Amino acid sequence: MFAMVIAVAAFSQERHRGAQARRQQINPEAMALAQTKKLQEVLQLDSVQYQAVFLMNYSDAMAMQDSMKARKERASRDGKRVQPTEEERKARAEVMKKRMEIRNEHMKQILTEEQYEKYLEHQKKTMRSGRRPRGGK
Repeated sequence: MFAMVIAVAAFSQERHRGAQARRQQINPEAMALAQTKKLQEVLQLDSVQYQAVFLMNYSDAMAMQDSMKARKERASRDGKRVQPTEEERKARAEVMKKRMEIRNEHMKQILTEEQYEKYLEHQKKTMRSGRRPRGGK
């Protein structure tokens, strides 16, 4: 029984490490491409819209990568993982909220009214499901 518990724990740690490695391997361009392809399926973007959405997604992915690096560097300075303070969490949530507002304004300029309504509905569905889509998966 004890050996079985140890084996399960070791297996779950290995799976966790594998998921972490896959997340670290994803580059901003691949992330932006996957997100854009998903929106292409949902919104039927034309080529100009596709390029504009891709550039916006790429910019967002680069900003997210920079933010993740900064958090990782902060945590690694002490040699141990540091949980963010309540103020840091609130500040991060506020930044994300502002980014989403800016993103929606840009999408409103890029898309037709009908596409924008579909985009908002798509956003609601993905938020309701408790996760954001990850590149068509």
